[in-house]
Amino acid sequence: MLAADDLLAMPADVISGDWPKRDTIIYNLGIGYGPAAIADPDKLRFVLEDRLAAFPTMATVIGMSMAIFEPNYGLDYTGVLHGEEWITLHRPMPAEGRLVAANTVENIWDRGAEKGAILQTRKVVTLEGEDDPIAETRTVLILRKNGGFGGSEDGAPRVSKPPEREPDTSVVIATQPDQALIYRLSGDLNPLHADPVVARKAGFPAPILHGMGTYGVVARAVVDGACDGDESRLTSYGMRFSSPVYPGETLRTDIWDLGNGEFGFQATATERDVLVAAGGRATVKA
Repeated sequence: MLAADDLLAMPADVISGDWPKRDTIIYNLGIGYGPAAIADPDKLRFVLEDRLAAFPTMATVIGMSMAIFEPNYGLDYTGVLHGEEWITLHRPMPAEGRLVAANTVENIWDRGAEKGAILQTRKVVTLEGEDDPIAETRTVLILRKNGGFGGSEDGAPRVSKPPEREPDTSVVIATQPDQALIYRLSGDLNPLHADPVVARKAGFPAPILHGMGTYGVVARAVVDGACDGDESRLTSYGMRFSSPVYPGETLRTDIWDLGNGEFGFQATATERDVLVAAGGRATVKA
């Protein structure tokens, strides 16, 4: 059974290490900035060392923790789905530096033995020697095999719906056939995203793009559509993963201006007309 109280009391898993420009470039290439930089020289800042800029969602791959999967917590890894990801930017991500990530469990909701549980983690990213955070991320995991431990469902995340009107803008970005093979170099080596045999055993016709790869591609669309291409204006961003993306598919991100710097969005894989990102929200500085 899930040891929910122990998870909530788990000491912060603090991971620190040097983050060189090379890793920033690899991350940016993994979310598609190679083809984008060829098409638009202004985006060379994401792939060249002499002017390098970090993209905000890079905070999600820094200091990734696996501490919650230690056997004493009783979490069944085979039933875990990545449900949502949210990020708050306190200042622009640096392109290099010695970074520290403190990972904790923030909430656990029990939906019952049949529906499973929901777990939310929090990660705070800082530069070593500094107290002020650069970014905070929140990851929502669906624990399909860990429900019924005696907790409550009150306050569990709910997906928000877009306005019942046409979007104010739509941004189309084509993913690349080799995109998952590049994105995996940022730390997620799950063969589901690279090996066709593994993908078929998991029920997919081909390897799927990492959810966090999709997350970065959709964030690029939000930056282009809501921030006039200036990633430093993005102060918060998040969405629910609603369906996998296959490398090479085209993503259309529909964006609604909600006023006061708030935007709603969702993304569709156009070839299959399948919603892949739902309930998106972003906050943008003027």
